[in-house]
Amino acid sequence: ITLVGAVRGEMPTLQPRFVPFAVRPRTSAIPDHVFDVINSAKRLHANWRGVPMWKSPFDTCILLEMLNEVRPKTIIELGALSGGSALFLADQARTLGIEDCHVYSLDIRLDFLDATALEAQDEGRGLTFMQADANVLGEALSADFLASLPRPLVVLEDAHVNVEGVLHFFDPFLRAGDYICIEDTIDPDKMKAVSAFMSSQPDGVYAVDTHYCDFFGENACWSPNSYLIRMRDSA
Repeated sequence: ITLVGAVRGEMPTLQPRFVPFAVRPRTSAIPDHVFDVINSAKRLHANWRGVPMWKSPFDTCILLEMLNEVRPKTIIELGALSGGSALFLADQARTLGIEDCHVYSLDIRLDFLDATALEAQDEGRGLTFMQADANVLGEALSADFLASLPRPLVVLEDAHVNVEGVLHFFDPFLRAGDYICIEDTIDPDKMKAVSAFMSSQPDGVYAVDTHYCDFFGENACWSPNSYLIRMRDSA
């Protein structure tokens, strides 16, 4: 709907919120040159409390909406880097009153973590950094540990390593209402990995949450078609 249409009281066409991955468009409302400009700028300026987090303004807002709606008890982030994203998520969860939310942020190297992020961990502010290799996640995340985590669970893949394998790793542990988001699927290789995983899944197990993917317009985010909700438990 246009701005003029909104002023006139016209109603937008509503679509189902949860739709199959296969029926989703592969295009984005954001032109390629805009992606390029924002990608360059976010690496220079996107930070939280002075710690780089490298998230687009679109996905930052979408994650806030997800936190407020889903109210996760556990967040697992793959790809800690400086720790800015995990710090942002932990801080915002508490701002939203989700006091019992815990963020686990994993990376193969932890020596890039910023002192502010480490300080938040040491102060017990719902944040834990863990060393882990995305190729062998089971070495850091045992089946018993994953099964014991409070729900809802939100998994954020931002490591850009073994993406399809990561999806298959978490699949047995996700329950109805949990989310797994594969960030930066504007990268064709990441989208291919998501497509391959979704093609292997029975109908109705996962759905694209169009409320998040289309929050600012059709796939107007860095994770097109990749905010996935688990619709039912494993058989």
